[in-house]
Amino acid sequence: MQALGLIETRGLLPAIECADVMLKTAQVELLERTFVGSGLVTIAITGDVGAVKAAVEAGVTAVEKISPLSLVSHHVIARPHQEMGSMVGTRPEPIREQPGPVPKETDKVREGQESHATVSESTVEDKTTKESTGPVQIMPSQLHKEGVDAFVQEFGLEKSIDILKALSVVKLRNLAREYKGLGVAGRAISKANKELLIQELKRYYQRGSE
Repeated sequence: MQALGLIETRGLLPAIECADVMLKTAQVELLERTFVGSGLVTIAITGDVGAVKAAVEAGVTAVEKISPLSLVSHHVIARPHQEMGSMVGTRPEPIREQPGPVPKETDKVREGQESHATVSESTVEDKTTKESTGPVQIMPSQLHKEGVDAFVQEFGLEKSIDILKALSVVKLRNLAREYKGLGVAGRAISKANKELLIQELKRYYQRGSE
């Protein structure tokens, strides 16, 4: 293994931004990302010593721009022991879909007759599902206002609202309490439903963009 660079962040969003900046800054390879627990995420990269140091410095700067509190620690190991490879760099195997039952011959004929009418609709549904559910994976479970601000600025309001809709009403209420100027406040937040909270958060960012 070449040099090893490690950055630990609080929250997944800073970790993603950190990894993106490091890979764009120098010729390094992303080894893994590890969820340590309690919202902590560790990003590991490898490459030449100079490239790893430059990438880690750029990654630290990127995380601190989102929020200084998002950076937990960072470190560069110039010449890690060869057995360190067993600790980092192990990628999980991809999830494979389970094979379904083999259709009977009569089912194949029936499916063939219906395929022309349904193929375009199913393709659109599959694409829409993948596009709508994909960004949710990069949103941290414990979200704060600074993270949402950065996400709106980076990806736009509509995509951010779609991701917020995936959060539970409890998490949305906790998030809403960090805002000043929402249409709901105080005890009203504890009684607000998910739809109302989403509407108020959307109005908040729409006012800010005017």
